[in-house]
Formats: sequence, C-alpha cells, structure tokens
Amino acid sequence: MTRSRDSRRDAARARDTQSTRSRYLLPIVGAAVVLVAAVAALALTSGSGGGGASSPLPSSSAAASGGSGVAGAPVITGTSLPRFTETAGDPAVGLAIPTVEGTNFTGQPVSIANDGKPKVVMFLAHWCVHCQSEVPMIQAWLNEGSAPDGVELISVATGIDQSLPNYPPDEWLAREGWTVPVIVDPTGSTAEAYGLSAYPFFVFVNADGTVKGRTTGELAIKDLETIISSLGR
Repeated sequence: MTRSRDSRRDAARARDTQSTRSRYLLPIVGAAVVLVAAVAALALTSGSGGGGASSPLPSSSAAASGGSGVAGAPVITGTSLPRFTETAGDPAVGLAIPTVEGTNFTGQPVSIANDGKPKVVMFLAHWCVHCQSEVPMIQAWLNEGSAPDGVELISVATGIDQSLPNYPPDEWLAREGWTVPVIVDPTGSTAEAYGLSAYPFFVFVNADGTVKGRTTGELAIKDLETIISSLGR
C-alpha cells in the first residue's frame, strides 16, 4: 500500500514538472518562430536590386511606334554590360561603360562617355509608376542646389510605347520640369547595353569610366547622396 502511494506521488510530481517546463518553453519557442518570420519577411521585402519598388519590363515591345518627341536610335560603342540581377556581387562592377551618342527630344546631341567625370545614369520609362515618383523627387533635390559638384547626371528615356500610359515621355518630363539631360532611346538599345532589367534603373560610374554599382527601384535622396559620395573622382 505504501509503495502504491509513493508511486502515485512520484507520477504526480513528474506531471507537475513537465507542466512547468511547458509553460516556460512555449513562450521561448514562440519568440523564436516570430523572429524567424520577421527575418524572412525582411528578406522578401528588401528585394534583390537594393533600391525600393521597381517596375518590370512590359511584355510588349519596348520600341516606340511613333509620336511626339521620339528620336532615332542612339549609336553605341564598346562592350555591353551583363544583365543586372542584384546589387550584391554585380559582375558589371569595375567594367568600362559603353559609349552612347544620342539626342534629346529636340534633336540636340547628348552622350554618355568616359570623359573623366563620375556619373549617375538613370533609365526611365513614361509608364513606370515608380519612375513617376522618382523624377519629381530628384528634380526637387536639384532645384534645392543639393547635387554635388563635379558629378554628371544623365537620364535615358526608354521603354517608349504609345499604347502604354503617360505617353509621350517628352510631355511627361516637361510637366515635371526635368532638367537632367535626356537621351531618347526608342529602340531600347542603350537599356540593353547597360543591362537594364527593371525601372527605374541606376548606373553609378566612377571618373575613370568604370561601373561603381547598379540598382533598380525607387531610391531615397539620402541613399543617392551616399552612393554619389563614394564615386571615385
């Protein structure tokens, strides 16, 4: 009888101990699950480009089918850059940029060349909602006189298609008071030579004409300033 009571008492103690462990372990496990989920969410929302939200290439042709302000194809020389996939480990870093000889919407010559100046080359599409957000923000920054001296900003209007929204691109940029020199690229040849994969697309170039880095998506001004300050002069 005594042995039976002892057995029941030991079993009860074991149940109490297990219950106590469960009460302490469940919050720890739950916190770990939340942490893992947060890290996974951060990785998913960060994107591979390194910038903010971007617009993928449309399934339709990037070539324009006529309309206001559309110029001819730019002339490109040099070796094309590999297609951009992600900022980290970008194989284009250190490579020489292709030279581009083109014109703006009024037919005036505009070029991208290795002329000893660091550069920011911005690829924009008239139908890209993220480009439509980025352009006025950058223009306001320029209007404030905040752009660093000695760094050349060049934009490329490409992905031109009159069947897509916000056409034509010259009227859009005029409405925004865009003062950055524009190369009109109705054929997408400049975009292809620089490895564009989404809009907006930024290519940062050192003074020696080599790629410092590339990224896609909306870019905050503070991030733009940080990258520009790192360009080799």
